[in-house]
Amino acid sequence: MKICILGLGRVFQHYEKNFIHDLLINNHKIYVFDSEVKKLDSLRKEYNYFKLSSIDQLIKEKIDIGIVSTPSGTHYEIAKLLLENGINVLTEKPPAMNEKELKELINLANNKYLKYGVIFQNRLNSSMQIAKEIISRELLGQIKVCSIKLHWCREQEYYDDEWHGTWRQDGGVINQQAIHHIDAMQWLNGPLLRVSAYSGNLINNLEAEDTMIGLVKFKNESLGTIEATTAIRPKDKEASIFLAGTKGYLKVGGIALNLIEDFSLNCEDKLFLERLNNASKNVETGYGTSHKRVIKDFINAVTDNYEPCITATSTINTVRAINALYMSCESKQWADVDENSISSYLGK
Repeated sequence: MKICILGLGRVFQHYEKNFIHDLLINNHKIYVFDSEVKKLDSLRKEYNYFKLSSIDQLIKEKIDIGIVSTPSGTHYEIAKLLLENGINVLTEKPPAMNEKELKELINLANNKYLKYGVIFQNRLNSSMQIAKEIISRELLGQIKVCSIKLHWCREQEYYDDEWHGTWRQDGGVINQQAIHHIDAMQWLNGPLLRVSAYSGNLINNLEAEDTMIGLVKFKNESLGTIEATTAIRPKDKEASIFLAGTKGYLKVGGIALNLIEDFSLNCEDKLFLERLNNASKNVETGYGTSHKRVIKDFINAVTDNYEPCITATSTINTVRAINALYMSCESKQWADVDENSISSYLGK
């Protein structure tokens, strides 16, 4: 297949290290696009990338799949252009800055009979997969508490480019980093109902926030907290989700939701408990190692015509929650998480 990666920033370095070699082994042609020519010129020559410096070139090449890893605020416009020209789209988070944009893209993909997926790779971590099974089997009983902690480090230089931390192109910690963990909350415990949040800049200088603390109520009546910051020094410390129910508790942690850190389950299934004890995987960075699984599945979904494992539709509640959290910060009141959740600042 002809696969084009659009945007050669931080995440592209992770791509090169973890799965591009595998794509080439499977005879896929890898195209790369970036508006900065110097990034194209600095690519590893042994990979024989097909380099594109304009979207027009990309469209003329009749690309099969576009992987969108450009600045967050451009995802909607680029995905729309690709879909309009018959190209299947897999995008890094966020798929769009608000639900209106996201639903427009979903409808466009459906009308064009194209696949449209989102890279929330943590869902495919072995630790998260078995956590999902624990919830499905009701081994925790009825969930009463579901909370996340994101204690990461981003130095000021991270925000000193033209887009990180800006309202127009990015947002702060809640839309740039913690969106993965808010997605995990809802993927495991169902959609949020209402939120109350407060944000600020504790260390870093940016338009949006480097820290947000939130209270959440879920549709299933459980409660939780969100504690997200990039003001930890000197390095990333924790990225975890904790669930407690009427029969037990579970904590998935590590720096990328990659470790089963603690649990107490109503379970005597020895084979399942053995799987649980082996579900933790060490990772080097907060990106984890599951990008490869998401992209392989998406390629197969296009080839064999089935729905990808992480559809854009399955991320609507995540985009709603992000906007509702910002709305609460803006109004200094509780905010409902629904189709009317649109921040006054994010994406503007």
